[in-house]
Amino acid sequence: MTKMFKKLLEIIRSDEFRVQLAELNDNFFNLKQEIHIRNLLLVLFNRYHSQEGIRALAEYPRRKNPETLEDGRISYTRVDLSLADKEEKENPFEIELKYHFPKDKGGFSKYEESIQKHFIDRKSDGFILIICDSDTNGRENFENTWLNDETMFSKLSSDDLKWKNNLKEKFENTADSQAYFSEITVEKPFKTTYHFFILEGKK
Repeated sequence: MTKMFKKLLEIIRSDEFRVQLAELNDNFFNLKQEIHIRNLLLVLFNRYHSQEGIRALAEYPRRKNPETLEDGRISYTRVDLSLADKEEKENPFEIELKYHFPKDKGGFSKYEESIQKHFIDRKSDGFILIICDSDTNGRENFENTWLNDETMFSKLSSDDLKWKNNLKEKFENTADSQAYFSEITVEKPFKTTYHFFILEGKK
């Protein structure tokens, strides 16, 4: 495991990240939280490691796509999260992030196609999939209290763990990579478990 990626995994497994994740969920329960979690990881990584000459960066690098848009504009691809060493800034550790719910993607029975697209084809160094699984009754009660229109998120949770087994199998069987798994449960504003499925490419 690379030094920078190891430090990122340590943050994901830390008590501080869990506490901050609970605050994030309490404030942004009605949104998909991919960007919020990405930004939280970035802030904590830089808080503890920027003085070591390494830094997390969002939406970087930005690369020009070979094709242009229909109106003639140039399109770009941005990496979700990169870890950069100031001594090797031309070669950042590039990570793609995805965020889903248990009932997304048909139970993830064919998620190897997404891994191929976002991790292998993009030649990413790392891939982090976050699955948000909330207590259905707790979410519905909280949303009924505060929202005039409920989100669809409570309908996307599942007591059937087949989705979890599918993903674990897909990640463990991804060639030329190492899989890591982590679960974080928070209680604010209702019980929610964040499942982190993580890949690091072997080079």
